[in-house]
Amino acid sequence: MLKSTFQPALSAGIIKRCLTSSARIYQQSSKSQGIPKATEIEPETNRKVQQHLEFLKKYYTPELLQSIQISESLIDPRDVLELKKKGFRAKSKVAPGDALSDYSKTDPVWEEPIIYPNQGEGRTPYPKIPDIQGPDRTDLKLRFKDENTLKRKETAATSTRKIAEELAKLTGLDAGYIRGLYVRPIIMKRVSLKTSKGNIPNFFVLTVVGDRNGTIGLGIGKSRDGIRTAAVKAHWNAVKNLTPIPRYEERTILGDFEYKYHAVKLFMRSAPAGFGLRVNRNIFEICQAAGIKDLRGKVYKSRNPLLVCQGFVEALTKQRSIEDLAASRGKKIVDLRKVYYSH
Repeated sequence: MLKSTFQPALSAGIIKRCLTSSARIYQQSSKSQGIPKATEIEPETNRKVQQHLEFLKKYYTPELLQSIQISESLIDPRDVLELKKKGFRAKSKVAPGDALSDYSKTDPVWEEPIIYPNQGEGRTPYPKIPDIQGPDRTDLKLRFKDENTLKRKETAATSTRKIAEELAKLTGLDAGYIRGLYVRPIIMKRVSLKTSKGNIPNFFVLTVVGDRNGTIGLGIGKSRDGIRTAAVKAHWNAVKNLTPIPRYEERTILGDFEYKYHAVKLFMRSAPAGFGLRVNRNIFEICQAAGIKDLRGKVYKSRNPLLVCQGFVEALTKQRSIEDLAASRGKKIVDLRKVYYSH
């Protein structure tokens, strides 16, 4: 809102109104309040009003200039004059919400400049907006997306697409299918290669890949260049090792099994629908990738994550088929599948 400036002329009883753009509104209000008409206003005041209007036209559009005139018309000149008489400290930088307010604020907070979050740097005389909301809340830090982050995301998407295309040529699978696989790194650690010349740092990653529909693969990646390179190698090897596994009703294993892999002993039992996965945390990730929804079991003796994962995947691939189970029990396949065919 454009603030008007008033100067009382005590000798002639005339109120001069300089630097304003609403002379017509002032003339209308003067008729009702007994103030001299426009013909009695000094020519110097009219000339200054026109000068100021020409000055404002250089910086404001006609629509904005019209809004300034309307906003000035909503303020009674006598109220502004009374506010001016109270001095500079009586003025408020924020419009009062109460209609009966005298436009004065004594709280020092009102004297502080108003800072908006969308102000650009170097375009305002006010201090820079702090990055932290409060001095005691360092977790509320404002983070903005920069060009480097966007470039990194584009690079990651391009590398994933490139890996999928190369693996499609190698394995014969569809590139879109490879990109849509569920990928989960199970082990990510730094190791040391012990040599006569000292310890050589290395990185080890074990990744599981699956389509959540009965296909799963494990991959190991090692690299001295960093954990990212090792993760890419593990993903590559896991896709190459994709293997289908049999499932009962597409939710659990075909039957109970006990399997020994090196020092790991696995005892797994099938579970009814809605039972969930109540197993070792590493086996849980493998079941998620394979699409196994109901399973219960225990891991005895060694619980080395690498041996547990390799042993469980090997046990899944070596499950007895439903035909063998039917033959050993002396039943038909239809009975084991709980399917009834009507004639």
